[in-house]
Amino acid sequence: MNRHFDFISDIHGCAHEMSEMLSVLGYDHNQNYTHPGGRHLVIVGDITDRGPNSIDVIRITDQMVKSGNALYLPGNHCDKLYRWFLGRPVQVGHGLEKTIQEWEALFPGEQQEVKQKFMDLFEQAPLYQLFDDGNVLAAHGGMKEELIGRTDRKTRNVVLYGPTKLNARREPERIDWAPSYCGRSFIIYGHTPVWEARLVGRTLNIDTGCSFGHKLTAYRYPEHEFVEIPSTLPLQPDHLNTFSR
Repeated sequence: MNRHFDFISDIHGCAHEMSEMLSVLGYDHNQNYTHPGGRHLVIVGDITDRGPNSIDVIRITDQMVKSGNALYLPGNHCDKLYRWFLGRPVQVGHGLEKTIQEWEALFPGEQQEVKQKFMDLFEQAPLYQLFDDGNVLAAHGGMKEELIGRTDRKTRNVVLYGPTKLNARREPERIDWAPSYCGRSFIIYGHTPVWEARLVGRTLNIDTGCSFGHKLTAYRYPEHEFVEIPSTLPLQPDHLNTFSR
């Protein structure tokens, strides 16, 4: 069984940076992004919103997953777009409006094609995935040790939105959960954009704010190497978390 993986997270519609990353990592565009060394890409959630080319990212992800060269895991932005496609009431903001505008500018046939690709990706995606006999776990928002192996609603909320606590207004608020994680599995996640890939104990955050103008980061396992592609978008430093500095 192949145990060589390249993890990326929070592409957020940055198709140019995604294509550059795949090229640098050695995936062959002319062969459905097959890697000559048998490596597999793991996309840890949030492929759409904020960036300029969410439709292209959907298409590349769909192509790689269907050809067996990538695994896609969902994120909270993916969940929101999926509910919007179902016609459910969602708050259109935080970048979703850009994906909708892109989609609505397509011809009707293309709209249906892209919608179906995304719906299939989301519906067939596991909430999270274990690798290397459970030594590694990838989940978009993170994980709690006691939830590993579960797929109930509580686990889904943690995987998509990260561990939270209720604030004074009884609203969920993100917490910095990584320092208290003590599980056996090494957790690879994103969701909270940071200036540099953040290694804390047995956790690694690889969301380095590509859609906020910083960079896209890949983590190569088991080599424990990082590959970075600078973003082509204007830098928005206020959106990057400073606890990793």
